[in-house]
Amino acid sequence: MLYRLDTMEGMISIDKSVIGKIIAEAVGQFKGKVLISNHKGKAVSGFAAKIGVMDDTGAMEISLGNNGLDIRFFILIRFGSSINHVTEQLIDRIKKNTEEITGLEVNSIAVVVTGMISKQTVRRNIEIRG
Repeated sequence: MLYRLDTMEGMISIDKSVIGKIIAEAVGQFKGKVLISNHKGKAVSGFAAKIGVMDDTGAMEISLGNNGLDIRFFILIRFGSSINHVTEQLIDRIKKNTEEITGLEVNSIAVVVTGMISKQTVRRNIEIRG
């Protein structure tokens, strides 16, 4: 469990999988041009990835500190897509949706581009912070 708040009306809890789902939906807007990967650059696929639940615990780093949520995740980008454009849109959308849906402040988001996909995957290690 990432966050828990007990109130007079009941308990509010937010799990890491909620943030994972927000990230998966943001990545989904690129219609296959961007894929969630693990830190080694291997694409995370299957049903679990589509609903935002990561099979590999190394696929996303989500923590709640005093200043808010710190999010770090890994992606692969298809050749021909702009790294700057993709990462900028991901950061903006994830920050906005996370704050709207959870009510938690986002302190930092780091997107790590682990590779570019063409006929073969070319490994990269580019981290963009927002």
